[in-house]
Amino acid sequence: MTTQPPFPDGITAVIFDLDGTLRQSQPDGHELFWDYAAKLGAPDGPERRRKALQWSHEYWADSEDLLIDLKTYGSENTDFWNNYSARHLRALGARPRQAERWAPQIHQFMTDHYRPEDVIPADVIPTLKTLKRRGYILGLVTNRSQPVPEYLAEKGLLEHLHFQFAAGEIGAWKPKPEIFYYALGLANAKPHQALYVGDNYYADVVGARRANILPVLIDPHGLWADVADCPTIRQIGELADRLPKRAPA
Repeated sequence: MTTQPPFPDGITAVIFDLDGTLRQSQPDGHELFWDYAAKLGAPDGPERRRKALQWSHEYWADSEDLLIDLKTYGSENTDFWNNYSARHLRALGARPRQAERWAPQIHQFMTDHYRPEDVIPADVIPTLKTLKRRGYILGLVTNRSQPVPEYLAEKGLLEHLHFQFAAGEIGAWKPKPEIFYYALGLANAKPHQALYVGDNYYADVVGARRANILPVLIDPHGLWADVADCPTIRQIGELADRLPKRAPA
């Protein structure tokens, strides 16, 4: 196994994404979607699923298609989700007519059967404790619309963070650089002094770079192996090994 290099000197702040990074949904809704789509006759296979998941990440990264759909349907209502399901099916390789026919069935199936649990990976809180003890400023930036302090407290994360906020609180969503600039202000850090850790290449890596922050991509399953052009980790615990034992004063 190749040893990953340490991060650059001078890092004082580590800023995290929430969903898919510090917390996971189990089971993964994408897997349930794909399994049911395959039963209906949709194209399937590991590479198709990987490309469809990349498409999904790009769509939710404040993409033009997402903005068009929200404008068209007004909110994330049944029509919105039927349309999203059709888009997702086309990303898998379904023909347009197939996608339109199957989309309402899949949306109804997901509504009836998808009951995920929130899971905080076992290495997350120990890593936050270690980095905080070493003197790093720790923050959290999420693309959620509503504030998250109550949720973070419930999951045992809030006490380990120096700051946290949701995109909806400031009216800017990743990958827009403004959301990262706001985080830098709270961290009292310049761009070259911060890392941003997230799981979505389009929202987290592209967004952090727009603000001149070094992105670190968490990619447990090699989803982004063909496009990743930044430091990557498989799990949060790797951060403690790659950051200096003490943050710069």
